[in-house]
Amino acid sequence: MSDQPESTSDASKASSGGISDTIQSLIVAFVLAMTARGFVLEGFVIPTGSMAPTLMGEHVRWKSPQTGWSYAVDAGSYVQVWTRFAKIMTTAKNQMNGATAEQRQRIGIEAARRSMIARWDPMFGLDRPVERSRPDLNKGVPARAGDRVLVLKTLYPIFGPDRFDVVVFKNPTDPVGGTQNFIKRLVGLPEEQLVTVDGDIFTGALDAASDQLRIVRKPESVQRAVWQPVYGSNYEPIDLENWRKNERVAWWGAPWAPEAGDDDWTIGTDRAWRSSATGPTSLRFKASKWPITDFNMYNVYRGGDVTISPLMRRPYAVSDVRITGSIAPDDASNFKSTTLEMESRGVRFEWTVGVDSVSLLMTDVSDGRELASASEPFSFPGRTITVDFWQVDQQMWLFVDGALLLQLPFNDWSPIERFNASFPGTSVQSYLRDPLLARPEPPALNWRFDCGPAVLRNVEMARDLYYRPTVLDPINQYRENGRPITGNGFGTDLLNPGRIEADQFVMFGDNSAASRDGRIWGRPHPLAANFAGDDAPFVVPRRLLIGKAFSVYFPAPLPWIEGGRKIIPDFGRTRFIR
Repeated sequence: MSDQPESTSDASKASSGGISDTIQSLIVAFVLAMTARGFVLEGFVIPTGSMAPTLMGEHVRWKSPQTGWSYAVDAGSYVQVWTRFAKIMTTAKNQMNGATAEQRQRIGIEAARRSMIARWDPMFGLDRPVERSRPDLNKGVPARAGDRVLVLKTLYPIFGPDRFDVVVFKNPTDPVGGTQNFIKRLVGLPEEQLVTVDGDIFTGALDAASDQLRIVRKPESVQRAVWQPVYGSNYEPIDLENWRKNERVAWWGAPWAPEAGDDDWTIGTDRAWRSSATGPTSLRFKASKWPITDFNMYNVYRGGDVTISPLMRRPYAVSDVRITGSIAPDDASNFKSTTLEMESRGVRFEWTVGVDSVSLLMTDVSDGRELASASEPFSFPGRTITVDFWQVDQQMWLFVDGALLLQLPFNDWSPIERFNASFPGTSVQSYLRDPLLARPEPPALNWRFDCGPAVLRNVEMARDLYYRPTVLDPINQYRENGRPITGNGFGTDLLNPGRIEADQFVMFGDNSAASRDGRIWGRPHPLAANFAGDDAPFVVPRRLLIGKAFSVYFPAPLPWIEGGRKIIPDFGRTRFIR
């Protein structure tokens, strides 16, 4: 073996070989990446807000100065508001030319009044805006791009999709246009009938009578992902007392309040509610002031009028809810029980956590008859406990300190029976003539405590997804796809449920109030129908499925500097998709 250095020519050959190897490696890596992109994984950008707030399209994010609560608003509707305000200010400037000082002042005041945008904070209450401000027209619209998601494309050729998967697919109504790729939640499977009642999904076999359809329930992992926040005690106003002195928010109050004359409770702005009671006491939820509805703050500026309260937009009252909180008795030996009571859809629900047992109970409101019950032994741990009560998809759940202790399905209602419970006094026939008129009653909630003096913290309320009834509109159907279909939307007719044949799927958006989904599509585009060999309306043929969305890998990016390009992902919102 020689100790002499290699010759210049040998070094050149080695260097040339290294460059060649590097280029070959890059080519192989590129080919593998393109192969993976084409057949294994692919990234997609969420274009619209039909899945909000599960997935965000282009949006504007706003943070309340009062509670710190942050939420996203549809960028398209915000741009319309911003554009209108810009026109108001431009017109005002033109009117001021040649005007007297008094006229200019009057014109300026009127323009400022008309260009004030109301900003709402659901943690503060929605009957009045938390502030009014004028957009900074010099900076433009602070819009963020939509979330970027990874889609697993190899799954569905091997395994069939599961109900409630979030799926990317070719849009049957516009397979080559600007909206050729859609992302929705799969709610209907092949070879079944489907109907929505009071926001829930009912299905049955193709040959089943309509009264044989039954509710479908989301798995726990999906349910946890789709809860929509209604209220959280950790988002109390930061300067409420100052506002009250100015009598600007005398109307505000926490949504949970003691009964009239009950001075055992002190509910302040320190995010802890204290009871001095030595015996039983309770808190009642003020549904009239803080209604539990399907309103999605993402849609707050849709419709153009930014001054209208979300409560005036006729949202649907939701009875599928989650209530949680942490209870810390001053003396653990005084703890006897805590019970949440809810009346909704003609049923009284009770979740009870006692010192030696937990129980669930359902009774008929009209006659007190027991409908279902369950109980289990339980040992109070002698410290702070976190309770979590669910009523969703006609099933009660009870968690203590994060552990599921009891689960109780109830009322094996048919769609008609659920309708009668949700819309008493409304006939099915009148509902089908105009399904958008009827509204269910909100639930009534009362939380009882028998634990001596105690502190209640981290009180939260959330509501489930709510799939609204729909009416078909030619505006939402493409002319080139054939004659528009009229009548009620897919799955709205209780007497004639929607039919899903072999190799067909039905997709709905999580943002039901503003989702262009399978309920209203109408006929498919001829190209999609020919490719899939299926011209059925409202459905997605199997051949148009692309894959399952499983991760938000690049959430709505932020700018590197204010006003700059948005290239920095909001890492705090990176998440798996359920």
